[in-house]
Amino acid sequence: MKSTLVWDWPIRVCHWLMVLLFIGLILTGKSDADYMEYHFYMGYGLSAVVITRVMYGIYGSRYALFRQFVRGPKSTLHYVKHFISGRPKRYLGHNPFGALMVIALLLALSIQWATGLFNSDDIFWFGPFYYLASEDALSLLRDIHRQLPDWLLGLVGIHVLAVLYHELCLKERLIDAMIHGRKNHDNHRVSDVKTPRWGVIFSLTIGLAWLAALWMMPI
Repeated sequence: MKSTLVWDWPIRVCHWLMVLLFIGLILTGKSDADYMEYHFYMGYGLSAVVITRVMYGIYGSRYALFRQFVRGPKSTLHYVKHFISGRPKRYLGHNPFGALMVIALLLALSIQWATGLFNSDDIFWFGPFYYLASEDALSLLRDIHRQLPDWLLGLVGIHVLAVLYHELCLKERLIDAMIHGRKNHDNHRVSDVKTPRWGVIFSLTIGLAWLAALWMMPI
């Protein structure tokens, strides 16, 4: 077996930052204590990380690219057929199910932080875009922001179960791969991914510029 770097450091850093910030947002959002200030700032951080990951999905390393792992219905159905038979094809990057989960999570997280920018505790803390929407729009956005976390927790649960299935049944060490970035495989023609310097700089610049803009807005 050959070990190859698949998930380079920008992917891994974004992944674990999203995990930590999501946990923090769930705890502060559902707590009875007043953690709204921390909730707002962690939401800002999550938005910047998601934007950085999306940019890196366009300008990043090979297996980070959306065009590399997002596949059409035919490839997905083909994977489903082999998955049901108990012999799913192995992918160095995301398999078709994993690709769908990545898109679903990024989309749901984006809706969550975007609606949070219009949210308020109606006392002290107001999102930076709160005064840009009508009362009806604010009410709708508030409902989405309060209900979507339960759906997100469901998606995260499915994601964790899928990872455990790969770990325990298929013996594919996905957790280790998301820590050190390397995967074992039999294809000796595959080499380590290269981290594109300008892709990292561009993605970080966009993400940090967004975070700085939010930070300068009044809450």
